[in-house]
Amino acid sequence: MSATKKGTVIFLHGWAQNAYVMKSRTAKLEKKINQAGYDVVYLEAPHLLPMTSTVEIDGKEIQITNGQRENAKAWFVYSSVDRADASMALEETPMEYVGLDASIDQVKEYLMQCDGNLCAILGFSQGATFGHILSELASTAKQKRHANLEANPFAKIQCAILLSGFPSMHNGPLSNTNTERANNKLDLKSLHIYGGKDTSVPKSYGKKLANCFDNPEIYLHGKGHVIPHNNALCERVLGFLDSALNEES
Repeated sequence: MSATKKGTVIFLHGWAQNAYVMKSRTAKLEKKINQAGYDVVYLEAPHLLPMTSTVEIDGKEIQITNGQRENAKAWFVYSSVDRADASMALEETPMEYVGLDASIDQVKEYLMQCDGNLCAILGFSQGATFGHILSELASTAKQKRHANLEANPFAKIQCAILLSGFPSMHNGPLSNTNTERANNKLDLKSLHIYGGKDTSVPKSYGKKLANCFDNPEIYLHGKGHVIPHNNALCERVLGFLDSALNEES
């Protein structure tokens, strides 16, 4: 790693994953980012998803399993009745993201401790959608030109890398920040990465997410709902981070 730290990249995992899973799937990218002089931090979502759910079929309550993964986490859930129900995730209608405040507060607490020249977020799948929300907070802080970063830690976020994500449909104020959702495009440097063969979150959603930002950069890969770790992708991410750093200098 370089002698002088350039900044920090905050990794945000996807739905039903956790920090360990994200780290195991991004080891090569993390190594490249470290070698380029940036620290990588893996945050873990606060909401634990249940391994079983109870559903009603023909008037009878039936218990079903939600997969075998333990410690499956989420940044927010779509239903207060069944926390494991993600059927509404790609619905393009306003809804409440249950538990979102706790995740925003967790990131806020980390940002208050974060130092360095650059702070970036990198989110995958639901982590990318959460990254969209964090980008809204960062863009608002930039527009209001907060001079004191401790008063609004989200002003420290200077760019976003969003992989295989979909636009946030959260309807309402964002946490305790007094920030209302805006219809304007976000004034935050962004790189959007999505796969041409993604069937979990089709690339059309990635395009719509990119369109929420001013002058978004796009990287389309030929894989599915994964985080690629080929050299071309790694170099694109590093180039993006260095470009953001130079713009802030």
